Parts: sequence; C-alpha cells; structure tokens
Amino acid sequence: MNSISQKLQELGHTLPPVKAPAANYLSYTLQGNLLIIAGQIGRPGAAKAGVVGAGLSPEAAKQDAEIAALGVLAIIDAVTGGDVERIAQVQRLGVFIAATPDFDGHSPIANGASDLMVATLGERGRHARTAIGVSSLPTGAAVEVDAIVQLVPA
Repeated sequence: MNSISQKLQELGHTLPPVKAPAANYLSYTLQGNLLIIAGQIGRPGAAKAGVVGAGLSPEAAKQDAEIAALGVLAIIDAVTGGDVERIAQVQRLGVFIAATPDFDGHSPIANGASDLMVATLGERGRHARTAIGVSSLPTGAAVEVDAIVQLVPA
C-alpha cells in the first residue's frame, strides 16, 4: 500500500502534525463517509505571512497554499490511517487568499493546494474549487484551505 505520507515523501514533503483547533470548533467532522475539514493555514505568523498585492508575492502565497494543503492532507491521513484506498474523492477545496482589493490572480495561488492534492492522490485528488480573496486571515496568514472529502465505507 502506498500511504499518503509515503507519496508526499516521494514529492519531497512531510506531513505536519495535526494541530488542535485554535478556538471553539472541530478540526474536522465525519458524517457517514463525508469528511469535512476545517480551514488549515500556511505559516501562521511567519515572515511570509501577509497580503498579496501589499508586499507578499503571489509565488510566496502559492507556497503557503501548498503548506495549508499539507495540513488538510495530515487530517485525511489521521482519519484514514494513511490509507489512500479509503479516499474516494476530494470533492471540494476552498482556498481563501489574503489580498488587496485590486488583486485578481487568485487561481494560480490556489493551484498550490490543488496541484499538491492531485500529485499526492492522483485522480482522487481532483476536485471542485473556490478561490476567494479576503481582506485578512487568522494570525496574519496569507492562505487558508478547507476541504470536503468523500471516503470509501470502512
């Protein structure tokens, strides 16, 4: 079996630890075979955090989208025990990007998350997506990613 962490290692990534929620919410909920993952942020409070169009480059934000997607994959890994075969499909990613009002290059930034899902999970990682510009994100993060994942019945 090729696990999520093994595939990520082949891609030069490691899974981060699953973080406890920062407030009064759950990191994920599981309703039947539908896994709903709360927003994961890339580099909270780090030097690259900030707003795209006001000092943060789209390239740095794309890297943050990838880092946030690693957080999503860490939760999927924890719920499935790393078993890629338990993943039927990543149904949707929501990608929120802190950007100035005039910035309109959201899709290439969101590809940081989307590309990682497909590279890690193959066709199971293809998904519908929303890429939205926002004025700010928690702890000054540049990108937040949430997900809806369909699992195969256990």
